[in-house]
Amino acid sequence: MEHRDIHGTLLDTGVDENFNKVARWSCSLVQRISDAHKPGPRRSLNDGTSTFGGVRCVELRGDGRTMLTGGADGWIHVWSVCDGQISVIADPKDTGARGDQRLHQRLKKVKAVLLNRVCRDLTLAEETAGNSWRFKSPYAGEPSPAVTSLDPRPVDVPGTGKKRVATKDKGVTPDDFLIGTDAGDVLEVEHRDDSVEVTTQVHGHLADVAAMATHPRDANVFASTADTRVFLWNTCDRNLTRTSGAGGVCGSSVAFSADPVPKTNFKGWQPFHMKRMGTSSKFKMEKAQSGHQLAVGGKHGGLAVLDGVTLQPLLLLKPGKNAPKTSVDTLKFCGGPRQMLACGSHDLVVDIHDVGQGYTRLHRLVGHQAAIVSLDWSLPVGDTGTRVLQTTCALHELLFWDAVAGKQVVGNTRDAKFETYTSTRGFPVMGIWPEGSDAHDVNALDAASVGQPCLDGDGENNQPTTRPGDRDVRSAGFCVTSDATGTVKLFNYPCVANDAPYRAYKGHASRAVSVRFTAGNDRLITAGSFDRTVLQFATKGVRVGEQKTPTELPAKETREWGPIDGGKAFGWITPEVDPNSREDPVKRCAPAKPEPKIVLAPDE
Repeated sequence: MEHRDIHGTLLDTGVDENFNKVARWSCSLVQRISDAHKPGPRRSLNDGTSTFGGVRCVELRGDGRTMLTGGADGWIHVWSVCDGQISVIADPKDTGARGDQRLHQRLKKVKAVLLNRVCRDLTLAEETAGNSWRFKSPYAGEPSPAVTSLDPRPVDVPGTGKKRVATKDKGVTPDDFLIGTDAGDVLEVEHRDDSVEVTTQVHGHLADVAAMATHPRDANVFASTADTRVFLWNTCDRNLTRTSGAGGVCGSSVAFSADPVPKTNFKGWQPFHMKRMGTSSKFKMEKAQSGHQLAVGGKHGGLAVLDGVTLQPLLLLKPGKNAPKTSVDTLKFCGGPRQMLACGSHDLVVDIHDVGQGYTRLHRLVGHQAAIVSLDWSLPVGDTGTRVLQTTCALHELLFWDAVAGKQVVGNTRDAKFETYTSTRGFPVMGIWPEGSDAHDVNALDAASVGQPCLDGDGENNQPTTRPGDRDVRSAGFCVTSDATGTVKLFNYPCVANDAPYRAYKGHASRAVSVRFTAGNDRLITAGSFDRTVLQFATKGVRVGEQKTPTELPAKETREWGPIDGGKAFGWITPEVDPNSREDPVKRCAPAKPEPKIVLAPDE
């Protein structure tokens, strides 16, 4: 690297050992300003202010001759980059006599980089073979998303679905590139002959993920809600199956019906179910007499009911009339013999709706002092099939209710067996709280159905169940939690030991708001909030006779935390050890452990 002084003289820093001058870097001046993108709509920032997007990303291709730009207006432009000459103002020249201070400016030609948009007229963008075009939102009624990132395909790298690069394309800079939008989608632009093909590689959420729910019967289906849309996902191909509006509400919670709902309960509704096509991984829809439904709770109140397969809107309960007026934070269906839906909201109440009667509200349970955060139904009790509802509020108050009678259960419920357990409070999960934790550190919990009582065709079965395909799994349960740091922890269930051991898993960039096991417990689905991400983990059972996987111990730490600038700043430093000393530097870095106290019993 060359250093020059203000006169352009080269400074040889390698010869002069006493070189202590400050090198002056000549900054690149603005040579030309080109109209590229419109400001786009105003977007809110994290600090509460708003601003325009404008040009969001600039990327130079590998050949160094073309450049891509993306903006908040949804446009993508291709620019040509080449060397040339431009006219700039030269040094001023004093041509007047003494007392005449008029300065005459002159122009001179200098070498510069020329930047020109390939498509000058945007009205002819479709005829320029994809040099400029506007990406439209795949969702009806939504504005064009802002282009936030671009990534051109490097030279000699095969395209999507190809194993090798064609001979004629070797050494040639491809025109294909990837697009990232502020809606969380990743798209690929492929140039084929004279046409441009845009395909979606990864679907994303339009806003922060508010809630997520798994299908009670189909292990390959789960739903999530963000803003005013609902997304139906497939766990096998990790792809978006269907998306639709949230039925007229801004979703804050979502839940599948525990059992299929007969179509006779809703006039004009034709339910469907997904049937596998032979031995392939593809499915097709077939008409059925009953089907699962999807309930969506509104952020500003209200309740919407959709078809669990097609996401067809079936019912909308407006806020204040038959649904809560404020945010519905949690929903939970129960199965037969009488299907009901419980809605917990910021109204400090729990509304019970009868599914068989078109979601007519049966009772409003009043008793909590804060917003409802979790709901769990018990298994049917007795010949009447009565179920007990367990509710938890933000103040960690645990109450039990008779949903049919609409009254609180004040008796002993310690022997109640619950169909699901999602509350972070209670005797079975009191060991999930680490020592010194805050009451809001754990956001969500879900207990797996492995090893827990379930229902069979004849009623209640008290024998522990095992997952299909894992006949040798021990009859022990487990549960998972998500905390404010985005960590997912795996515990044994019931978890009653103080500060119980666990396994931690990372993945989310923000707090995880929901965790749910799929049907059969083969996978775990977690939903982040601000990172707009849904992750899935594969579960593996501990089999009888299975050898423990050997693990390597981490290397011993040879650094210590100490002052690096005379005590003004601290950081990791390497301790200085006297070569004549026999002290181990590793032991020097390790914190001193207190000596155990020995208590002697008196002689008898």
